Amino acid sequence: MKWFKCLILICLIFLLTGCWDVYELAKTSIVTGVAVDKGESFKYKLTIETTEAREMSYQTASGLAPSTVSSLEGNNIGELTSKFNIMNATHPIYSHTRVLVLSEEIVKDGLLEFMDFFDRNREIRDDFAIIIARAGKAEDILKVTNMYKKSASLKLFTQLNTMQKDWGGATDIKLNDYTRISNSEGQAPVLPAVELVGDPKKGGKVENLKSEVPDSEVKVNSMGVLKNGKLAGYASLNEIHGMLFVQGKIKSTSIMAKCENGDKKFVYRVTHSKTKVTAKELKGIPNFNITIKTEGYLEGTECLQKLGDLKAYEGFEKSINKEMEKEIKKLIKKTKEDFNADIFGLGELLRQQDYKNFKKYKDTWDDGYAKSQIHVSFNSEIKSSGTRKDRFIMK
Repeated sequence: MKWFKCLILICLIFLLTGCWDVYELAKTSIVTGVAVDKGESFKYKLTIETTEAREMSYQTASGLAPSTVSSLEGNNIGELTSKFNIMNATHPIYSHTRVLVLSEEIVKDGLLEFMDFFDRNREIRDDFAIIIARAGKAEDILKVTNMYKKSASLKLFTQLNTMQKDWGGATDIKLNDYTRISNSEGQAPVLPAVELVGDPKKGGKVENLKSEVPDSEVKVNSMGVLKNGKLAGYASLNEIHGMLFVQGKIKSTSIMAKCENGDKKFVYRVTHSKTKVTAKELKGIPNFNITIKTEGYLEGTECLQKLGDLKAYEGFEKSINKEMEKEIKKLIKKTKEDFNADIFGLGELLRQQDYKNFKKYKDTWDDGYAKSQIHVSFNSEIKSSGTRKDRFIMK
């Protein structure tokens, strides 16, 4: 019996597998950010940011640089990702990449065929953010150290996530979102755009993360609209605010509107938002009815109305609705006239709800979007005036 058990164990040994692609931790480096610029001698310049684990932790940090930035030039991004041992002693691991920064030049010229490499590569996850670097080099964005997270790419990734959650000024686009929208028949992709403020050379120094007022920092300032793989233009964060309402992606945000009388203003904090869009072609024209319903509370007011009067809330809500409908309609007009691109995804909704009529626009949805009729209805409901009933100061 013992011999039989031993024989079984020996046979099981051949079923065990090893880690054929294992790398020793000491011989690897974790890539958290990737940037793509135009090369000087070749087509592309690829830059990667690798973090130093000991410097990322406040318990083990010794004051050295928290990350290392390296660059290589070549004609193929896939080849460049495996050639960094030319200058680095460790093997780069790309599975933890948090951001991909594209230079404005690359996006303007539509040199984005390398996106297929990121989408196809089995070692790269599809949950990193894609960003456009405005008025500068993409590599400089990865060189700016900061007190929060220390790493430029880790800070940017968190920044975009919290921005959409807290205010909704920039849509959080990951690789899988970009691929899905780019391949869709009725929507154009929109990517966050950042700008480096200050001296890029000083931004890479350790002193920058120790300063109360950094010499250099990266700010999210707009969104880039892509059409047919090229940059069509930029939309401001306030404009994208309206786009996210239409798409039903607002989780919480603040809306500023004017009081009924005078130029004074008040702020409405949205806590719940729900959007319903009906799409149908009528008499040869695509029609969309967008209804947005929100709930929230009064966050602050300069208005003189007494909040004990219910009519005051009705006036506030009317002003909010008017302001937001105006903002969204203005963005719709801009997307039609300046970009000729459907950033809302209305074409996809028409495809889902009225496919019979959408088929005629399958390859020419831009023409259908240009002539479409879009009706917007914004409904706000103020549930509370906060912790105070009347204004702090009454005149």
